[in-house]
Amino acid sequence: MQEYANSLEHLGFAISQQGRDDFFKTLSQSFVELPRCGGHVVILYYPANDKPRCLYNDCKSAEAYQLEVQAYIDGPYIFDPYYQAQLDGLPDGAYRLRDIAPDNFKKTEYYKHYYMPSLLADELCYLVTLGDNEYLHFSITPADISSKFPKSVLRYLNSLHTVIPALIQQHWQLSQPQKITAAGSSFNNTLQHALKHFGSSLLSPREQQVLHMLLRGHSGKSAAQRLAISSETVKLHRKNIYQKLDVSTLSELFYLFIDSLPLTNVNSASDPLEKYMGVKPLVESR
Repeated sequence: MQEYANSLEHLGFAISQQGRDDFFKTLSQSFVELPRCGGHVVILYYPANDKPRCLYNDCKSAEAYQLEVQAYIDGPYIFDPYYQAQLDGLPDGAYRLRDIAPDNFKKTEYYKHYYMPSLLADELCYLVTLGDNEYLHFSITPADISSKFPKSVLRYLNSLHTVIPALIQQHWQLSQPQKITAAGSSFNNTLQHALKHFGSSLLSPREQQVLHMLLRGHSGKSAAQRLAISSETVKLHRKNIYQKLDVSTLSELFYLFIDSLPLTNVNSASDPLEKYMGVKPLVESR
């Protein structure tokens, strides 16, 4: 472990900084000097009722921050596999994106229009639960974003899978940060509400479940396994979804969701497509 001496020294110092304003900066220094790859860190806080907030980053320029952080915060985060995994109850720990992303992830609009332009070849994230529907992501990528973590570095990072979340949770309790509160019409609430009710006026409950799987990056086979139905049934549901929503590709489906967002009413269970497409709610028995 001699090659990680500098990292461990910074980690030890970070422990003494718990509850202080420079804790995250100090903790991040533990990963900047990772052997053979260096480290690039972004720390995001996910309040219960608002969009994410960047607590720390070491982006080299304003342009890099806009591409890697701000573009993510402005909306695509709702389709981030890390965020979705936490909402699904994934335990705190260290995870590489490739290990938790849906099998069709590289075909999603999130990947094509956010993740691929960032040029990240590898990412490991410590997922931390801070409270009810409050999360934190401690994201680490190699300093050279086009390279991957060496196996020895991955073993070291994974060895801290309980240490880093525990340190962050302790710091959070000690610092007692001011909670971010927002009205029911907050951006996060709008996104979550829109995704939950998107297509409900036209689709059956099962078709909605398949729709959510497709938008999150699951292939037909993966969706079938998760929903305990056959792949052929998923294909049939997908065909019906496309026909009912008047789209022919997953890209069109994604942008239909984005375009309908402004018409979302978080105070009702209505489908944003009702106003967007001028349709009548589906009232027959399902």
